[in-house]
Amino acid sequence: MLSMEKRNPSSVASSALDLRLDFNAIGQKIRSSIEPARAHAISLHDQKGDVLWLSEDSMGPDEHGAVHAAVESFADKTASPVLAHDLGAARSAVCLRVTDSQRNMVGIIMLVVDTKGLRQDASGLVIIMTPKLQEALNDFADTRPSVPSANATSAPLIPPNTASVAKTTTRPMQPAISPHVDRLNDALRRSPIALYVQRLVPLTKGSRLQRYEILLRSKSESAPNVAPTAMLKAAVENGLGSMIDRRVLTELTAWLLKHPNVWQENGIMFSVNLTETALHDEHFIKFVELILAKSGVPKGTIAFEIDVPTAVKPGTNIGEVASQLNDLGCPLILDDFAMRTESFDLLRLPGVRFIKLVPTMTAQMRTDKISQAAISAVVQMSRVLGMHTVAKRTESIADQEWLTALGIDFVQSNSAAPPVTIESLQNSRRPLVGSPFPG
Repeated sequence: MLSMEKRNPSSVASSALDLRLDFNAIGQKIRSSIEPARAHAISLHDQKGDVLWLSEDSMGPDEHGAVHAAVESFADKTASPVLAHDLGAARSAVCLRVTDSQRNMVGIIMLVVDTKGLRQDASGLVIIMTPKLQEALNDFADTRPSVPSANATSAPLIPPNTASVAKTTTRPMQPAISPHVDRLNDALRRSPIALYVQRLVPLTKGSRLQRYEILLRSKSESAPNVAPTAMLKAAVENGLGSMIDRRVLTELTAWLLKHPNVWQENGIMFSVNLTETALHDEHFIKFVELILAKSGVPKGTIAFEIDVPTAVKPGTNIGEVASQLNDLGCPLILDDFAMRTESFDLLRLPGVRFIKLVPTMTAQMRTDKISQAAISAVVQMSRVLGMHTVAKRTESIADQEWLTALGIDFVQSNSAAPPVTIESLQNSRRPLVGSPFPG
C-alpha cells in the first residue's frame, strides 16, 4: 500500500518542515491518549479530506474512502463528531471532526484501530474521547487556518454534550446495503490478486516503445493466475467496480516505487482499465491524484483505458473524468473502437492517445475491402489527431504484414506477446524487437 502524503512546494519547505514536526508531535499525543488501545495508523487531514500527515508509510483505498465518507457526514454540524467505519479484518477506522472556535470544520483525524479494542457503553455506542485526546484535537486545530463564519460565538471543538465522551455507532458510512453486497465488499477486500502485463508490440521496425496493459489475475490456490471474471462482473453489477480500480492502481504504484529502474531508464507506460463505477465515483479522481503524487512517476507513465460501449452509456461522466485525468498527466485509451458515430465523438475528449480497434474490424481485413478501407480511415484520422492505433487478437505473421501495410502502430495478442507477471519486467529492461509473431 502507498502513502498519500500531501507534498509541499519547495518555496515553503522550511515552514512545511516546522508544521510537519508539529503534526508528528500531535500524532504521538493522539497515540498515547488512546492507550491501551492500539493504533495501527494515525492520519491528519484537512477539511476536504486531503492528507496532511501519516504515521505509517501507507494508506489504502478503504481508509481513504472512510475519510471522504466522513467529510460528507461532518459537513452537517449537527452530526456526531466521531464516526467509526468497519474496515474488515477486525479493524475499524475512527474519524474525529476537528473544528475551530466557531464550530467550523478545519480538519479530520483518523485512527485505524482493532475493532475489539473499541470501548462501548451499554447501548453499543463507541466511546473514544478523553481529555488527553481532546487536548490533541485542540493542538491540531491550532495548526489549521480558521474558516470565516457569520457566527463569531466561541464554542469547544467537540459540542458540549459530547466533549468528555464522544460517541458513535460502528456502522458503514453509506446508506444501508444488502447483506449480499456487504459480503461481496468483504470478499473483494480479501481476495488475493496479482498484476500481469501484456505488451503492445510496435510494428515499426526497430521500435523499442514500451506500452503495457495491466491485467488482473487471481492468486487464490483454487484458481491461480486466472482472470477473476466472475468477481469483476459481480463488482461492477453491484456498484463496487471502483474498489477494484483503486486496488489495482495501488498495487501498481507500490510496485513502481519498489522498482524505479523500470520507469526511470525507459519511456514506459502502463494502462489501467476503468470500470463504469469509477466514472460515477466522485472521490476516484482525488484518489488518483493523491496516489500519483506519492508515486513520483513522470506524467504519462500511468494511463487509463475505457471501452467505448461503456464510455457512451447515457449518464456516464466520461467528459469530466477525461478532462481531470488529462490535467493529472494520464493518457486515455479508447478500447473496442468501431466505425460508429458515438466512437468518433469520443475522439474529442482531452487526453486520448491510443485507439484499440474492435477485433471484428480486423478479422476480415485480408478478404474484405470495406474492412481495409475502415482501418485505413481510422489510421489516417489518428495520425492527424496525434493518436496511435492498436489491433487486438491478431495471431499470425500474415496478419502482421497486412496491419503494417495498413499503417497500424501496435498489435496486442497472446501470439505477439502473452501476458506475463509484472515482476518479470525488472529482469528485462530491453524489449525484443523485430517480428512479434513466431516464425
